[in-house]
Amino acid sequence: MKLLMAALLIVAAVPFVNAQVHVGDILCEGDRVVSLSDYDSANDAAIGVVFYVDETGQHGWAVSLDNVGQCSWGNYDEDTKLDNVRSNFRAARDMDGFEHTKTILEENPDYPAFTIVDFENGWYLPAIGQMKCLYSNFDEVNEALVKVGGTIFERNGYTYWSSTEHSSYGAWYMCSIGGFGSTSDTFNDCKTSSRYVRSVKDF
Repeated sequence: MKLLMAALLIVAAVPFVNAQVHVGDILCEGDRVVSLSDYDSANDAAIGVVFYVDETGQHGWAVSLDNVGQCSWGNYDEDTKLDNVRSNFRAARDMDGFEHTKTILEENPDYPAFTIVDFENGWYLPAIGQMKCLYSNFDEVNEALVKVGGTIFERNGYTYWSSTEHSSYGAWYMCSIGGFGSTSDTFNDCKTSSRYVRSVKDF
């Protein structure tokens, strides 16, 4: 009996660890994740919505509650240290938004789409593959955004920059009507075009 009581006391002393995290859960301050049903605005300070969970069931990516701005990607006809991704196949598999953002901020600290994300606090401009993952969970993310008072992703053709570079002239973007595409070497689709920016964060 004494051994049983001691074991119970040890278990009680262990800090609570989040249960399995799911898409649509709420990321709160301190990187604490709360399920949508358990979220309480009086006690939980929401900062994002989970849109991807890795194989551990405890970590993944969350999108910010609101757009952080509308701006150009960077300078026209200026190549960066990022790889030029020309094909849809490669673009869809680019998940390195954190490293892209870090690289750009170190090399080109005046690129608008990168400077407006709060990189010092872990937020970054997602790669196009991450944006595609986000849009594959459009409904769950929007349901959570409604509950926490965030800005939903509209189905009316809004476009969002990614951190994936297409060429010295263009970068990849996501379109809120459900598809995704790359910019071309035309004025309307070049790096100087104005598009929305939505940051993401690892947890």
